Amino acid sequence: MFKSKLISTLRTLSGKEIRKFDAYIQSPFFNSNKKVIELFGLIRKFHPDYPDNKVDAEVIFSKVFPHEKFEEQKLRYVMSDLTVLLEDFLSYIEFEKNEIYKKHLLLNAYDSRSLDKFFLSKLDEARLEQKNSLAKDVNYFFNQHLVEENAYLHSLSTKPRSISSSLQEAVDNLDYYYLSNRLRYSCAILSRETLLQEKYNNYFLDQILEFLRNHDLENIPSISIYRQISLTYLDAENADHFRKLNTLLDKYSDNFPAEEVRDMYTHSLNYCLRKLDGGQEEFLPELVGLYKLLIRKEIIFENGWLTPEDVKNIVTAALRGGELAWTEEFLKEYKDRINPEYRDSAFVYNMANLHFHKKEFSKALKLMQAVEINDIYYNLGAKVLLLKTYFELNESEPFFSLVDAFSNYLKRNKLISDTKRITHLNFVKYTKKLMQLRLGHHVNPEELRSEIHHLKNIANLPWIFEKLEEIENKM
Repeated sequence: MFKSKLISTLRTLSGKEIRKFDAYIQSPFFNSNKKVIELFGLIRKFHPDYPDNKVDAEVIFSKVFPHEKFEEQKLRYVMSDLTVLLEDFLSYIEFEKNEIYKKHLLLNAYDSRSLDKFFLSKLDEARLEQKNSLAKDVNYFFNQHLVEENAYLHSLSTKPRSISSSLQEAVDNLDYYYLSNRLRYSCAILSRETLLQEKYNNYFLDQILEFLRNHDLENIPSISIYRQISLTYLDAENADHFRKLNTLLDKYSDNFPAEEVRDMYTHSLNYCLRKLDGGQEEFLPELVGLYKLLIRKEIIFENGWLTPEDVKNIVTAALRGGELAWTEEFLKEYKDRINPEYRDSAFVYNMANLHFHKKEFSKALKLMQAVEINDIYYNLGAKVLLLKTYFELNESEPFFSLVDAFSNYLKRNKLISDTKRITHLNFVKYTKKLMQLRLGHHVNPEELRSEIHHLKNIANLPWIFEKLEEIENKM
């Protein structure tokens, strides 16, 4: 039972949802199988963990079917019935979240039963709810289409020859929904093609953009924002697209759910990162400014927490921009907002990175040696930081030991992407050559500079050139 679909799904329910589900299956309208009620009554007391020894099939069977010989299939039938009810309950929960869709179905019912008075009253109610809605996201237009479709179909049955403005409203909002959603998917495709080198069929994007050039739909936030995001990928050399995108996001972000706003801003952040990767350092203040905005408006938080990835990205950008005091203030102020599961390791790593940039290398080393990091994303960063710290402290023995260990880790760990593997292997290789050059081994600095200059993929390139220059100045 422990690994069953039933138990796995029940674990995801909150305490409030468990109580509601109990009421749901107790209702004769939904369930008439008393064995299902008995089964749920036995296992719900172990929520949310449902330990294997407590939900043992034979033990549960003996209580649901007392005095009967154990038959696994018989228990499975009851579990299956309970699972079906659970899936129906989850569907009901999702249905309850969309008030307009509920009204749309009720309008269908009133219309089909010729209850005109009640139909018109509910139609006014649905239109008012849409009018007062703060959200003007993609789903808003789909909901508006449904309401006006109800109005149009009703008019066909009552006044078939009259002119109905609802027909135009239904068509317009269906178009707004399609254009918004199609552009949103196009942005996701463009992002993945750029970052992950994946290839998709992105039919009609050119035609949609051409249509929008000839039709002014700037007043539709979802269309104007996703169009602008598309242009940051398709015409990346024109930074005006990026700046206009940020203006639109600042103006309209309140119209969208938090998760969608985060996704929109992620495209803007990625634009800065692509420019920085191309050597355009003038986009670093833009990147740091965006992060500060997302923190201040709490857009970057997911379910109230900062992810360790976001913390690392924020700190890396701020330190690269020389904002050491702000970084320290950020880490101390927001430590308790980091996801608790990763809080300690994320805080220690980023504080160590801060000490490194303050040239407090011994403090950085002490912190790095005191924490164990299991996350691959952080583990790579931690090993890079540790190698750089050993280099700065001229600790040659642990440095070369880590070079070997890090190289083997990169070659053997199959969870590391090929791109990251190559960039980090190159970093290890040339950091090792820097140490050999410093120690007087037979390394030609000019040849080393030329080799590094012609590399396409190498992590921490500015730091490597900085150290090479320092060594050359002392030679």
